[in-house]
Amino acid sequence: MFLRLITIIVAGLTLSIASYSVAEPEDPLSLYINTQPRQADHTVNNPTDSKVLPETKDSGAATTADSDTTDVRDKVSTAASKTPATNSPETHNSVSKSSESKSAESKNSQTEIADTHSADANRSQSRSEAKGSLSGKVTKPAPQTGPYEDVISICQQIGAKLGSVSTADCLAAKFDPPRFYSNRHLPLLEKHFPADPDTEKAPRILFLGGIHGDEYSSVSISFKWLKILQENHSGIFDWHYMPLTNPDGLLQKKSTRVNANNVDLNRNFIPAETAIDPLKHWQTYAKKRARYYPGTTPLSEPETQAIHQLIDELQPDIIVSVHAPHGILDYDGTITPPRRLGPLHLRQLGTYPGSLGNYGWFVKHIPVMTIELKHAGIMPSQHDIDRMWSDLIQWIKQRTEGDGTLLARKEAPQSGSDNGLQVRQ
Repeated sequence: MFLRLITIIVAGLTLSIASYSVAEPEDPLSLYINTQPRQADHTVNNPTDSKVLPETKDSGAATTADSDTTDVRDKVSTAASKTPATNSPETHNSVSKSSESKSAESKNSQTEIADTHSADANRSQSRSEAKGSLSGKVTKPAPQTGPYEDVISICQQIGAKLGSVSTADCLAAKFDPPRFYSNRHLPLLEKHFPADPDTEKAPRILFLGGIHGDEYSSVSISFKWLKILQENHSGIFDWHYMPLTNPDGLLQKKSTRVNANNVDLNRNFIPAETAIDPLKHWQTYAKKRARYYPGTTPLSEPETQAIHQLIDELQPDIIVSVHAPHGILDYDGTITPPRRLGPLHLRQLGTYPGSLGNYGWFVKHIPVMTIELKHAGIMPSQHDIDRMWSDLIQWIKQRTEGDGTLLARKEAPQSGSDNGLQVRQ
């Protein structure tokens, strides 16, 4: 009887111990310390933090989450309340999103990842990580925005479009922050090479390329000369460079002469007072050919408005514009032009109403040199590229000082003249 009583007592103690063991947490230390996942630990230990993986396109959950932010927040909160505390990155993301008490710690963790982001960017990145945790993926954080993001984007497009200008070539130019944009909100790239402060009365040159989007060589050679200028700028001249004034025309599957509004930018400037109205000229002499449509009114396009503003701001002593494919050198102004630039010989054709040449000289009284390359789709040889540039620089130097030169060329055409207008088609 005594032995049976002892056996019953021992069995009861064993069951009590076994029951306590089942209910005991796996980690006894959790009774004394906080086991809530720490965002800082996640930042250090998560192997994907140092190299963010690109978003995938085959995740249905990710698509749903991206399209409904409110639903994402509800799902994250629910997941956080039902998921036990573990060391998995996904749990960390969910818990950090659902717990309002951890918001400050979450911001600090995101700052360790990218300390250049603002607090708003950190919160946005936290939301992106929460979305990624639902679909079992790591999402790419939103890129930092700034004045040069548009430049990077258009340089990538130019590099993909032109065989002779790479993305690296474009980015190496270190263009100024964009001020002007096209109809499709592409930046009009600008680069200013100021004259040396000690240089008195330095000639100011406005250089424009790519006013017609289907003249590839015009854009390409503008970038080539921009690189030469960047490497050899001495400060004796003041240059303002815009190598692609019609990005909408160039950067599409089939490049066009006109811009996104189907306007020929080289007919959209203010015409001389005695010139034929550009729209009437288009309806009669140009026979309404779409390639030469001048728009309903002068300066109706953002691209021509930008050039107009640049001319007013800079007050250039000469405007240099590059075109193709006539293979000549055209010139509007009273100062003696160069006889040739490399293989291109001088042949003055007159101006169209609404063209840059007509506007630059007969309205603003600024000489306009138009370099017409021989081919629109074929680049000149490197030898000819160098010769044309050298001849241009030499001519500017020769026309810098003395009477009748660039700096004393304010002699305007007589108001009763025909403004050099020749009707051409």
